[in-house]
Amino acid sequence: MPPTKCSALTKAGNPCRAHPVPGTDPPLCAAHGGAKRRPGAPLGNQNAFKHGADAKPGAAGARREPDILPDNIDDVIHDLALKHARLSQIINDNLATADLNTLARLFSLHAQTASRLGRLLRDRRALLGEDPDSLPAVIQRALEEISEELLPPPP
Repeated sequence: MPPTKCSALTKAGNPCRAHPVPGTDPPLCAAHGGAKRRPGAPLGNQNAFKHGADAKPGAAGARREPDILPDNIDDVIHDLALKHARLSQIINDNLATADLNTLARLFSLHAQTASRLGRLLRDRRALLGEDPDSLPAVIQRALEEISEELLPPPP
């Protein structure tokens, strides 16, 4: 008759009292090496695949590193502002035809980029030595940027 307990010893030196995994010789519980496979999801599991951030480089669906990394915070702000504007255009173009779930994801992404853009602008002001949270300064800068975008340059 096979033993009904694991044959390993605990850290304290006492015999382990757990039941062994069937088919192990000597009989061992899962905690002492009786498990046949590694813990967690099976290799190649795609159940939680979302964005590929943790995928190996070159794997299908993996994120590709940009060819040129920005040199300074102004380049990052400019790049994110362009992407934010493009996302706004995508939302406007698909507002009438997209389903509710897609629109909810687009609006969520739009809010996230707006928040990141605001934090980057605040950090940029702090790096330049300006008061990052001065409301009059923020309003003045926003008005200047809007007027630069909307008004044609002087002749």
